[in-house]
Amino acid sequence: MNFADSQLHTNIQALSDLSGDFYFYEPGLERIRLGALSSPCEWRQPCPNEADSLSFGCLSTYSLELCRELGSSLSKVSPEEAAELLCQRKLWRHCALVWISSLCQGGDYGGGTHNVSNTRVLIDQFSSPELREITGGWGSLGVAVDPRYLSEDLLNSLQGLEDYPVLDEEDLSHYELELQGEAWENWAEQEFRQALESRLSEISSEDEAETAAEQISSETLYELFHQALETGNLYWYHECATSAWIDCEEVAAEVPDERLRGLLPIGSAIQAPLPL
Repeated sequence: MNFADSQLHTNIQALSDLSGDFYFYEPGLERIRLGALSSPCEWRQPCPNEADSLSFGCLSTYSLELCRELGSSLSKVSPEEAAELLCQRKLWRHCALVWISSLCQGGDYGGGTHNVSNTRVLIDQFSSPELREITGGWGSLGVAVDPRYLSEDLLNSLQGLEDYPVLDEEDLSHYELELQGEAWENWAEQEFRQALESRLSEISSEDEAETAAEQISSETLYELFHQALETGNLYWYHECATSAWIDCEEVAAEVPDERLRGLLPIGSAIQAPLPL
């Protein structure tokens, strides 16, 4: 059958119309041990179709395997031409052609929370070899689609992202809440406690403010934080795909003075001057 009439050719053309790019995936040699730790090692070429999770570091715009096979430099070739050559030369076990969606990529330095959410949803709904997770440095995450196994359901999901960049609003909300919870545990709880201590020192001595801030339970601190968010109509920021940030001093400023005085020992708060 003529390659131009094949389903693979049709799938590649369909993916080419979407937001993303095709890459060759050629994993490097990996070392395997033959026995105990002291035993000799061997090197083998992994099959790019076996791993459920791929690495961004193994992606390339050209194929070393095809260059060796053809005896020439193959740096500029269309996805259709690349797939046809891989089929003709029977090289799929050494080199794979995958499509990476730009709407499902996120990390510490790129993308948004919706990109990671889209990745999570697709990985939950589809599996290898049609779709596989791809990871890299700096928390980068995405999905790799093998055009040989592209289903109508996956194509519909990817096409839907072109119209609206979020696959599942509920998953996006859950993911952002997860990031906020991690931020609270890692740094925001302590920063909010320090911000409250700073405010307490304005109505009491520094020693009393420090002691009072240290004695606030985690549960009470969390309650104060969320009440202040609602009062000030404040929200977490998601400046990248893998973290959440908020100005804890701005949040602390929304805690009412009366509530602050209630955190201090009785009689320790500096009384406000009486009006004239």
